[in-house]
Amino acid sequence: MATVENLRRVHTDYMIDTVRIMSDLGAGEVGESAYASPELYRSALMAVGGAIRAATLVAKEESRHSFSVMRPPGHHATSSTPMGLCYFNNIAVAIRHIQTKYEVRRVSILDFDDHFGNGTAEIFYSDPDVQYISIHEYDYDDYGMGHFSETGSGDAEGTNINIPLLEHSTDESYSLALREVVVPAIEAHQPEVIAVSAGFDSHYADPVGNMNIDSSTFWLIGNTVRELVESVGARGSFWVLEGGYNPLVLGPCVEASLAGLAGEEKPVFEDQVPREVSQGLLEANRRIIRRVREIALKRTHS
Repeated sequence: MATVENLRRVHTDYMIDTVRIMSDLGAGEVGESAYASPELYRSALMAVGGAIRAATLVAKEESRHSFSVMRPPGHHATSSTPMGLCYFNNIAVAIRHIQTKYEVRRVSILDFDDHFGNGTAEIFYSDPDVQYISIHEYDYDDYGMGHFSETGSGDAEGTNINIPLLEHSTDESYSLALREVVVPAIEAHQPEVIAVSAGFDSHYADPVGNMNIDSSTFWLIGNTVRELVESVGARGSFWVLEGGYNPLVLGPCVEASLAGLAGEEKPVFEDQVPREVSQGLLEANRRIIRRVREIALKRTHS
């Protein structure tokens, strides 16, 4: 279980106290779409603790890869505000822990949740040592956070890389984003540890997300992270569970990710069925990915 000292490396005292007090009250709203319930504070501390444990195993080189499957998730929680079912930012607290305790400096975060991890982006937006890359659904008709123009601040400019894909994006677009942006960007950053915000709500059967990918893409992500750890000479990767709200597909998706991390062949699951692919959507995403690559690689090599 995490301690208040752990949380203070990322979050304000007011935020920590608010979550604790609302948890004691047992009801209410502590932030946008973030609701209090009895034992919330304890559950949130345990989820942060799971992330810290996963990160520590890799930082100490006791494990090449680790995965905390504890919830509530964390990537929407900012330094000062819970939101979006997230109360404390699990992955951010874990990163600050290993930076403080185990002489880890450079970290790359890959976030493939359907939704933009605004909290993680905010926390590290001015930190040149922590690279944040997010592949997420984006509404180009109603602009919001997570646009590719958000690139980091000051010395950290270029370390915040958003890959905002159109809704209903398919496996092909995710594969292209990994190959054209994620791999070269992480190789340029040369992290000592790769941290993964693993959200599975981009699966086509998820009731919350609006993407159109299946478990084969999650295998590809795991395999890509494994190869990146080898190519950059990192200590390893640690994964923290974010979204994913269909229990019938969450298990196979996590299993596929782990198979990729282990260097195993792609498993064949029932969700891997032919689905309609819009050529117009593919082309639009190619243009987006091309633009992101131009921005990201220009700054990572400058």
